[in-house]
Amino acid sequence: MKKRQIGISILSVMLLGWNQIPAQVDAASTSYQASSDFATTQGQHNWYYQQGSGNTYSNLTYNTGASRWNLNQSYPWVSANAQHPGNTADAVRTWISPGTGTITISGSITKGSADGDGIQATIKKDNTTLWTQKITTTADQNPTGVTQIPVVKGTQIHFVINKVQSISFDHTLWNPTITYTTPDNPYLSIVDFGAIPNDGKDDYAAITKTITEAKKQGKEVYVPTGNFTLSQILKVDSVAIHGESQDSSILTSTDPNNGSIDLSGTSPALRQLTHTYQTTVERGNGANEKNSITVHGATNFTIDHVTVDKSSAAGMLIRGQANQGTITNNIVQDTGADGIHTTDGSYNITIANNKVNRTLDDMIAVVSYGDDKDSSGKLLPTHDVKILNNQVNGSTEARGISVVGGHDVLIEGNSIQNTYMAGILVATEAGDYNTQDVNQVTVNNNTLNSTATNLGGGHPSLLVTTGPGKIDNVTFNDNTISEAGKYVFGTLGSGTMGTINFNRNNIIGTGKSGLYIFKNGNVFVDGEKKVLTK
Repeated sequence: MKKRQIGISILSVMLLGWNQIPAQVDAASTSYQASSDFATTQGQHNWYYQQGSGNTYSNLTYNTGASRWNLNQSYPWVSANAQHPGNTADAVRTWISPGTGTITISGSITKGSADGDGIQATIKKDNTTLWTQKITTTADQNPTGVTQIPVVKGTQIHFVINKVQSISFDHTLWNPTITYTTPDNPYLSIVDFGAIPNDGKDDYAAITKTITEAKKQGKEVYVPTGNFTLSQILKVDSVAIHGESQDSSILTSTDPNNGSIDLSGTSPALRQLTHTYQTTVERGNGANEKNSITVHGATNFTIDHVTVDKSSAAGMLIRGQANQGTITNNIVQDTGADGIHTTDGSYNITIANNKVNRTLDDMIAVVSYGDDKDSSGKLLPTHDVKILNNQVNGSTEARGISVVGGHDVLIEGNSIQNTYMAGILVATEAGDYNTQDVNQVTVNNNTLNSTATNLGGGHPSLLVTTGPGKIDNVTFNDNTISEAGKYVFGTLGSGTMGTINFNRNNIIGTGKSGLYIFKNGNVFVDGEKKVLTK
């Protein structure tokens, strides 16, 4: 199917520039079809060819000889009109929305052979499943419930083929078409509601009015180039705010005690802008009002290409069982507390490709406090958090990446440099924190340099330590550690500690006091159980 457009397309809006968004734009529809759009370049026609595991996706490599995208010239693979899963990863075709609008998905799915134990076909919007079905025959299957799906710029639609048990005969024909429709003028500009850039006057009322109206109309809020001031906390409930660019659209909070941008509701978003404070104060009790961005229980939230420049407390705080959120491609710097902190029973959170610099506390943290409970008193651990491919540098008083209470956390592909305490910490803590248990933390393929530089603190670069509660099933695989502080590896504390594994880690030099100190847990290094240090 050839692409076709009706009326003025979103491209026309982009060519006019965000500052010149037309007052009225006719609705436009564009068709994207997998086979006719198929390309040898990732991202062409908004399509990506990937492997997937849960809600984590990475790009495949194009195989010219086979005319398809695959992993190491094997499974999984994605071609123009078919997909085949692998033993350890799904085959995924991903489309990324160019803007705000709705989509309708069509196109049948046909298993290539009646042999084998079948496949599981799934359509996801970001981390939310729209449709899924096990297919065991060659009869055509047509997904249901995938019409008039709302999207915003950056929404990801994943077409996933997963194995059942075996990958034999799992070749699956799937040539989906996405019909993308933009609404009449999908943006409301804050300048149309009275905000004036660069005049130093308070724009809070104008921006709040824009947000209120955008929510009523189902539109996004647009922040043009310029510096706009906020005199108090900005509440963003179920609305997306989009700047002209990360560097040029600036929101400046003038009250250091009440300057957070608060996200709540369904699908709130901040994209392509900077939030800064005119001045900061001491962290004190670390009140949420002093954060740069606070997510309060939001579902399917997005923070992407945002610069956080200074805050009196955390750069970004995720709390209140916030879920299905992505924090990607951001810069967080010069914060009075943690850079990015996820807590209070939040789950299904992806923190990827961010740069975090110069924080007064942990640069990226997952924490489950003992008083994180629901109304019935049930504990709410933070869980299913992925911390991927971030660059963190310069925690002046604390750790690089930490998990202090919580379960099912993946820390992978990160670069961690210049930390005062541990580069990566897995812990439970007593006292005022009184954190919950830790279980199932995997730490893979990270690079650590000059970590745990405070020799008096006793932290190894990779540290597991328990006070109250229990830690179990923590694994460190294929990490590279250089210029370690006192030790490279360590397990400490007096609480209950289960199995801790260190496998195939690359050590460049040793710590100032040696390679490791193991005082707790069932510790294995490359399969060999270690005797604890007395």
